[in-house]
Amino acid sequence: MTVVDNRPGESTGVAPRPAVRLPRLVGARRGWFTVLAPATGIDKPLSGATIWDPARPPGRHQLVLVAAPSPAAAEVAEALETAARADAAALVVREGCLPRDFDVTAVAARTGVPVLAVGEQVGWEEIGTLVRALVSGARFGARGAAPTASGLYELAESAALALDGAVVLTDASLRVLAFACPGTVDDLTTETILARRAPVEVRDQLAPMRTATWIEVPGAGPRLVAPVPVGHVVGGYVLLAPGPDTPDSAAQVLGDVAAAAAAWFIDEPAGRDDEDAVRAELLRGLLTGTGSLEALAERLDRPGTRRWCLMSLGAHAKTGGVTPDVERVLGRCARMLNPDASTAILGAVAYVLFPAAPAPAAFAERLRQRAARAAGAPLVACLSRPLETSQDVRAECRLLQRAVDVLAARAEPVTGDLADLRPHVLIAELAGLAADHPQLLHGALDVLRHDDSPRGAEYLDTLLSWFDAGGDATRAAAALRVHRNTFRYRLQRIEKLCAVDLDDAVQRFTLELQVRLLVLRGGW
Repeated sequence: MTVVDNRPGESTGVAPRPAVRLPRLVGARRGWFTVLAPATGIDKPLSGATIWDPARPPGRHQLVLVAAPSPAAAEVAEALETAARADAAALVVREGCLPRDFDVTAVAARTGVPVLAVGEQVGWEEIGTLVRALVSGARFGARGAAPTASGLYELAESAALALDGAVVLTDASLRVLAFACPGTVDDLTTETILARRAPVEVRDQLAPMRTATWIEVPGAGPRLVAPVPVGHVVGGYVLLAPGPDTPDSAAQVLGDVAAAAAAWFIDEPAGRDDEDAVRAELLRGLLTGTGSLEALAERLDRPGTRRWCLMSLGAHAKTGGVTPDVERVLGRCARMLNPDASTAILGAVAYVLFPAAPAPAAFAERLRQRAARAAGAPLVACLSRPLETSQDVRAECRLLQRAVDVLAARAEPVTGDLADLRPHVLIAELAGLAADHPQLLHGALDVLRHDDSPRGAEYLDTLLSWFDAGGDATRAAAALRVHRNTFRYRLQRIEKLCAVDLDDAVQRFTLELQVRLLVLRGGW
């Protein structure tokens, strides 16, 4: 058994500069690690992992893995003493393997080396892969414990900037997972990205590859390819189309990128294999601009799907509604109604993307009702038109968020269609502008807004009802349950108090716009 030893300074001649600390490893995989003995604390630097070998002391800041299934107490004590002298990060043993009479807490406290236990389901090779991924990812500013779907795009973008070239991350079958192109790209890279798979000219040269290697692609020039090592297997590949300023150290840098990406490929039932979580990350990346519709379609095995619908879900009135902790519940609700649906939460709004099909409005309404029960609060929902590109999805996402705000202010929770709500969404956009420029709301209405008596609110309600009725005083009076003559008297009083002429189209339009903006900002 071999675990990659990231002992800094031995292979590269570079002084150790660990950017990862032990707590990040402990939190990286849910259910993997348990802290048996924290010693003096687990906030220790981490630079690599190595299997415990009495004949080969570990390096500084290493994670020492005691792979023996039933180590003797003396062996564990010796490993801790040796780890302490080497300033190792921690000692890891298999869960439940320590002798019952062995006081691991006392020995760890004396040596100052924390002791972790790892579950039976986790292989030592997987731990080595995870440590190397964290250490390599830190060099590229990778966030979180392991790359998520959107994190793969961030990793590709960092690598593309560092290498001045186009970077493509694939799985073992050469299917594209993420990519970044800092400038113009050649035809081969374009074909790879659009087809979502590396062409056969590249695939045929990768079988024996174990380290970053330059290959020559006929008609396209050189490519640097690094395999993504996951234990003894190759989980995927990182491909670089070099640019004019690609550095001589490109092979080493691309190797680090491959190591950082390896965390994505580690088999983890609580993480990557959680289908709803993977779909959520891919959709979040798509909506925020770090992912693509093609990547999500590939995950769903729907690469030929041309038309998609996006819907938003948000809280009705001020009921709290959608929070990040219900994302997986909403994801399951959506997937039960449509197996190809993906759900992600951004801010206080949930988004669901699904292939366009007959009666999408019926699906949206059923999902809204189920999601409301799951969230424990009434929700509103809005449905987009059919969409075909990543740009379409991102553009509708912003409008759908505004539409949720519009629907939230209505009397009852409903599912709306964005096509019908676009005028209201425009007003909501203007309301956001008015929040930054409050002078837009000043003018004729000031006398009513600043009137603390019931009359001020009564006259503002009169105007809103009149505008809602399209200027029909009879309909507006019926909506307010007052006599038509009373309603007309109020309009006359408003014209006199505010010094406006409601027969003037421009004055009437300006007044209506200000009234509707005030409603969206919380009323009078």
